[in-house]
Amino acid sequence: MKPIVKLISAATLILTLVSPTTIFAAGTGDNPTFTSDIPTAAQQTAKAQKSQLALQKAEQLASGISMFALGESKTIAVPSYQQEKSYWCGPATTKQVLGFFNGSSSSQTTYAKELGTTTDGTDFSLVDDVINKYQTKNTYIYQSFTSSDYLTWKSAMILSIDWGNPAVLDLKITSANMPLYPRTVEGHILNTSGYNVISENDKKLRLTDPFDEGGRGVTLGNVWHPFDGVWGANQAHFRKAILW
Repeated sequence: MKPIVKLISAATLILTLVSPTTIFAAGTGDNPTFTSDIPTAAQQTAKAQKSQLALQKAEQLASGISMFALGESKTIAVPSYQQEKSYWCGPATTKQVLGFFNGSSSSQTTYAKELGTTTDGTDFSLVDDVINKYQTKNTYIYQSFTSSDYLTWKSAMILSIDWGNPAVLDLKITSANMPLYPRTVEGHILNTSGYNVISENDKKLRLTDPFDEGGRGVTLGNVWHPFDGVWGANQAHFRKAILW
């Protein structure tokens, strides 16, 4: 009987060691079920206007006119709130954005109910609706980007910060695109809060992250990440979408 006991114990140990990675890989609160965003008339109008401005900026970039000046940096003071549950990145990010606009915000529990958040996470296509419901300074729109839309996406990131409106992103994070995350996160919702142009080959995007990966205090709060890496994480996600 002893060999069998040892075998069971070994199997239990393996499961214990593997489980954290498996759970972590499920993400930090982004619902993996795809649903379509349903824009209001106001959002359709805002999307047409914003898309045109982003496209104009993208055309400037394509023609060699840089929208960045070396050393240029801009941040906006988005408050940081650690997500209270492992699957509450959506409610926490909603609280961060509304806290920025309004100076105060409701509890994560309130936003979790508004968003219909479950243990499967938050439906990203509903986040813009809740943010728009509780502030009037920016009409948030849902927009997806293809792999050929990098310059337009980059323009949207910069314009949103310049306008004082934190964009909200849906990311699939790997250590290859965002090195502060040593493991893969299949789906994560968080917002932007700044950009920094260190050199032509070193541009950073600041994200206000409600998730403390590994309990190390490295990813939580306003943290700088590689600009192109964040693009890669956004494109790696099945939605390839932002709210801005």
